[in-house]
Amino acid sequence: MTHDRGAVSTARDQPDISAIVLRTLIVISPLAAMGFTWLAADRVLPSAVVFVVLLSGACAVRPDSHFGVLVVAAITLEWLAVVHDRTTPWSIGTAVALTIFHAANAAATVAPATAPWTHSMRRRWLRRTAMLTIACAAMWTIVALATTSRTGASALLMTASLLVLAAGALWARQGNLHRHQLK
Repeated sequence: MTHDRGAVSTARDQPDISAIVLRTLIVISPLAAMGFTWLAADRVLPSAVVFVVLLSGACAVRPDSHFGVLVVAAITLEWLAVVHDRTTPWSIGTAVALTIFHAANAAATVAPATAPWTHSMRRRWLRRTAMLTIACAAMWTIVALATTSRTGASALLMTASLLVLAAGALWARQGNLHRHQLK
């Protein structure tokens, strides 16, 4: 009896469940962003939806490509074309969907699809995504308040937005320093 190594697949040849989840998020989150656009404007551009579906599928297959930039650009242009209320709360949903898309796409490039994800890796990427989601909501709140406030209050709110950005940068830098301390 001969053993055909080409016909036998091992567990290492199969995608890890984390890779499947990441690639599913790469496809679903841009569709969610398009859905939030529809909720904000009661319409979407069908050609943009088809374009985003095709590009997000390409991103799922090749996450290390530049297709992700095109997905974000297409969703942004579609949002700007159909949504005229810049402070609609649906913009938070769109921002979160794009954050999830970006995080999943970036995480999918870290290791091959067959590499298992450890608990600490999942926790790190979920923490980063959660922090970006909180920052999206904070920035939307600041922008929404700035558009309805007087000039003095707007300046105060813009200062607050810069503080939010600085806090995020400090948080990212501190996390990077703790991971790469010299021994």
